[in-house]
Amino acid sequence: MRNLFFVFLAANFFIFMFYYYLPEDNAEQQASIPVGTKQLVLLSEVDKATLTQHNEVEPIDVEQPKATKAKPVAKKCFTIGPFRDEKEISGFDAQIKDKVKKTSVRERIEKQHWRYWVYLVSESSRAKAVQRAADLAKKGLKDYYVIARGEFKNAVSLGHFKDKSLAENRFEKIKKMGYKPKMKAIEKEFTLYWLDYQSKDGQGLSNHVLNSFELDESIRQFNRECGK
Repeated sequence: MRNLFFVFLAANFFIFMFYYYLPEDNAEQQASIPVGTKQLVLLSEVDKATLTQHNEVEPIDVEQPKATKAKPVAKKCFTIGPFRDEKEISGFDAQIKDKVKKTSVRERIEKQHWRYWVYLVSESSRAKAVQRAADLAKKGLKDYYVIARGEFKNAVSLGHFKDKSLAENRFEKIKKMGYKPKMKAIEKEFTLYWLDYQSKDGQGLSNHVLNSFELDESIRQFNRECGK
């Protein structure tokens, strides 16, 4: 009976020690946590390095607006003319150089109807030409002369006429005198000057600017292809 007492005593001692040293976390049944619910973590249980890493704000890559380049001004060229005097266009060129990008002057030979000429063809010698002129004078003809040199040397000029009808009247009068006159349209050569320029802003000189130079009314501004 005594030995049985000591067995029960030892069993109660071991049971007491087992529950005494059992961890509290395992002693109590944990509450059921719904699926998908994050577990609460105390600050003391969080690693400092991890906390610092999560607290750092990730920089946002903000796209900077690209600087827009100014579009180059399209080439625009113009021509001003025609000028009939070289000095006039040279002076005009000098006055607009600060208003345009670049200038150049070009010239062109033109032919223009000038007069109608009535004449008698050249004689073989000056003596014969003078004799023919004297005969015309005897018949009451005035305003004539003998050509002394050039392509029509020893011809008798009977007059230059701006109006064609006047030239034709002279022609018929000489013909009735028994002569064989000639009538020729004469062209006069002259030089025209044009000023070409490239604008700075793609616009030509304004009418206000052009009028300030008091140019001849025949002088105009025209669009022109650059490089031509």
